[in-house]
Amino acid sequence: MAGYMPARADFMEEFDNYAEWDLKDIDFVDDDTDILHALKVAVVDIYHSRLKERERRKKIIRDHGLINLRKFQILERRYPKEVQDLYDAMRRFARVVGPIEHDKFIESHALEFELRREICRLQEYRRAGIQSFCSAKVYERVKHVREDERRKRTMLVDVLQYIQDGRACQQWLSKQAAIDAGITPVVTTITTSATGRRSAPPLNLTGLPGTEKLNDREKELCQVVRLVPGAYLEYKQALLNECRRQGGLRLAQARALIKIDVNKTRKIYDFLIKEGYINKA
Repeated sequence: MAGYMPARADFMEEFDNYAEWDLKDIDFVDDDTDILHALKVAVVDIYHSRLKERERRKKIIRDHGLINLRKFQILERRYPKEVQDLYDAMRRFARVVGPIEHDKFIESHALEFELRREICRLQEYRRAGIQSFCSAKVYERVKHVREDERRKRTMLVDVLQYIQDGRACQQWLSKQAAIDAGITPVVTTITTSATGRRSAPPLNLTGLPGTEKLNDREKELCQVVRLVPGAYLEYKQALLNECRRQGGLRLAQARALIKIDVNKTRKIYDFLIKEGYINKA
């Protein structure tokens, strides 16, 4: 853990690190009034309570093995995701119970999860009429083959996504050939544009509020930019108002007005200038 000194078994920066500042200037003298003396004693008592809280937190860290946080995280990852979620939820209650009781609680729930998963697997075998583990092995093998066949039958759906782009289709075919040959394919991003990102399909404006207020060119812009008509009309009006107020508008000002993706802002800005709605500053 950062800031922990193993040789001293202590931390460089303490919890409530500046607690001492509140009483560094306190000095008990004989001519103090009773009220002032009581006030100074109260400050010292408060400081003692803060020291106790500091030591309590140190004890929790040591008892639960949180000093080596990386080792703690590695141990946590060996649990299934469902148990990890429980572990994360119960971490805040670790200070209430001892470390052994906390670990027993987590381990018991991990065992319960494994038993439930095994019971579900055995119930699946029973529903399939399997009564021996030898038959279960054959069933699992056939099940995997059946899932592979089902995946191949739906392969055409993936092909259709890239059929319009020769490069993307070639990458996909090379990947599938490597999989069929038993070779782990190199992970590549299938691209359909020069930016290296798959082009999203145009937005369907059917039934969206505000569509009837757009002309054909504005509808085309909303489809390409994937912006709902209501939002486009709002952004358009904001840019028009700012342009009228200043007599012109720069791209940087447009980006400051509408807090969306900068590429979408540029397309809207260029479109409005091209159509004559606004002027460049």
